[in-house]
Amino acid sequence: MSHSSGFSSTTTTAAFILISAVLLLSSTTTSAFNVTLILEKYPDYTEFNNLLSRTGVADEINRRQTITVLALSNGRLGEISGKTEDVQKRILSNHVVLDYFDVAKLKANKETESPLTTLFQSSGQAKQQQGFLNVVVKDGEVVLGSAVKGAPMDSKVESSVASQPYNISILSISRPIIAPGIDGAFSPASATAPNASAPAAEGPAAAESPEVITAAGPEAEGTTPADGGSDPPSPNSAAVNQVASGVLVGLIAAVASSFVAGF
Repeated sequence: MSHSSGFSSTTTTAAFILISAVLLLSSTTTSAFNVTLILEKYPDYTEFNNLLSRTGVADEINRRQTITVLALSNGRLGEISGKTEDVQKRILSNHVVLDYFDVAKLKANKETESPLTTLFQSSGQAKQQQGFLNVVVKDGEVVLGSAVKGAPMDSKVESSVASQPYNISILSISRPIIAPGIDGAFSPASATAPNASAPAAEGPAAAESPEVITAAGPEAEGTTPADGGSDPPSPNSAAVNQVASGVLVGLIAAVASSFVAGF
């Protein structure tokens, strides 16, 4: 009877630890945010939010740990609305930067000259510089544009919509950023010809050689801040998840061994 009671107690304790470990493991591997739920709080971005969900870009965003979304308020989707769903997905993916940026960081980070890497670049469909964005700061304003040669720099960062440092930042921009040739209608190279004589004054990059700012570079996956680690690391980063997973798997194995020995 004594042996039976001890076995029951050991089994109960082992089961409790095992269940707790599994639940903890699940919590460390879930997304750090849900962009759809965040944008639902802001009625001015309903159209943009719906389009992210319809094209599946929202799901791709939620699988990341560090991201910046360049959002368009209602009525500013422009020609994106008339595109096919596949093209809409490409364009929207180009509005997702694989790193964390708020307005202050964009204005302050003037150290590097590599373009910002977007979600579209990671898709493998981008050609030439279609998957990158250039950023310039002029007269206190942050302006963005496609990194494709000859593309206009005419989308201004207007404000911060929401942020969860250092996981997700949602910034409002004045107009869509559409890389030449991203719809497959023509190649980026041929798209530069009509822009060769475009007014230089409208593109801050051509006017006064403004400073170009960016994340860690085209090869970066956006899992760490771009300023060399000056920002606190994300508690939900992939590295933390990997370590936690290893520890918990070991714990589960130990509990299982203890359970078998007790049995």
